[in-house]
Amino acid sequence: MIKQDVYDEVQGLEPLCQEICHTLWNHPELSGNERESANFLRKILSEEGFTIENNEHLEHAFIAEYGKGKPVIAILGEYDALPGLSQKADIKKEMVSEDGVGHGCGHHMLGAAATTAVIAIKRFLEKGKQKGTVRFYGCPEEELLSGKVKMAYHHMFDGCDAAVSWHPSDTNMAHDQAYLANASAHFYFHGVSSHAAFAPEQGRSALDAVELMSVGANYLREHVIDRTRIHYSTDSGGFAPNIVPDQASAWYFVRAPHMKDVKSTMERLKKVAQGAAMMTETTVDIEMGCGCCELSTNEAFADLAYANLIEADGPKYTKEELRFAKELQKTVEQGIIEKGKNLHQVYDEAMILGVSPRDKWKEAELSASSDTGDVSRIMPTCLFTTACWPIGCSPHTWQATASGGTSIGDKGALYASKVAAGIVYDLFTKPQVLVKITKEFRERNKEPYTPMYEE
Repeated sequence: MIKQDVYDEVQGLEPLCQEICHTLWNHPELSGNERESANFLRKILSEEGFTIENNEHLEHAFIAEYGKGKPVIAILGEYDALPGLSQKADIKKEMVSEDGVGHGCGHHMLGAAATTAVIAIKRFLEKGKQKGTVRFYGCPEEELLSGKVKMAYHHMFDGCDAAVSWHPSDTNMAHDQAYLANASAHFYFHGVSSHAAFAPEQGRSALDAVELMSVGANYLREHVIDRTRIHYSTDSGGFAPNIVPDQASAWYFVRAPHMKDVKSTMERLKKVAQGAAMMTETTVDIEMGCGCCELSTNEAFADLAYANLIEADGPKYTKEELRFAKELQKTVEQGIIEKGKNLHQVYDEAMILGVSPRDKWKEAELSASSDTGDVSRIMPTCLFTTACWPIGCSPHTWQATASGGTSIGDKGALYASKVAAGIVYDLFTKPQVLVKITKEFRERNKEPYTPMYEE
């Protein structure tokens, strides 16, 4: 079975890829609650002949495996959605569901493409004499940056030789650049309630502490290394203005190029919280969440991903699809669109129609984080993107949800499936390539890996 046969297998699975895309898009589930999505993919892969391995600690995570012996190659799949991003597949902003959940990061396409790719590789393995094992990893909670960290903690990635990952985007690109490392923490402030007018001197406001912590965090942002990000939100802070709030909390993320920078910044942020508590005569409890590593880059693996982006047939869009993309693009701030057009040097069309040059990633800074970074510390991992929404559109927007629910998203997912399957085919049939990738991985990852997670 030659490589074109694998591409043909993926093409023949287009109806299945579309079915998965549409089913997950129409039934979005938040991180940690992906019950139906995980079960849907388990059923498809089980019926295809994969062995399903669940984990008692992670209800919505699973492994689907087929084959025998080495190498063991993984394709990573995700399927969680986001709050507040429910949206019709339309150019007008309009929610579909009352709960507001929607696939604004395209993980329905990510799960669909990975599923389709492993099925194509399974059929390649069963038809030929090639030895090896392919695994689909069902990975929940990516939006919480925790799912793969927990999976690593429970040794679900043990025994794997390499992993293929991809993500929906506005471009077709192989990435050398790393995702940022990230850590999460909740800060719970406790004060004393009182009548805000009758006895204000008796109150100790936990909400004041949250606000003062925010002020301190703002000043801290000036004194951290480049590319460090400090984000926060608060989900509590009192009941009525005439009651001094005795409980309030804040949730912070810290991102930086390396985990050591994240940890040092987080320690400083803890001192800011303690200072806010001291100023307000409140107390603070700090609850650390999961932390995820930066993506450990692998040039040889990125070269392989780029070669397959070139080799696989990219999407061909209809006039209607290009018209939809252009209209959707108009709903985004034009300065952002112009930045995207200038980056990719595409000015006439709203969709990328080719593959970005190999070194284009240097101009397309990745300031986000992903728990895929932890996988990349365990085994060689590649990352590529395919265009699933118009140039300049961003993930975590209603425009991304809208485009991901159309045939534009379907085509981006099918293209990603071909690329992923092509990469795995090469790893099976060109052992010298895997040797080179593994050597680079070992040279870059000499320090032992420990998940930033405790139960």
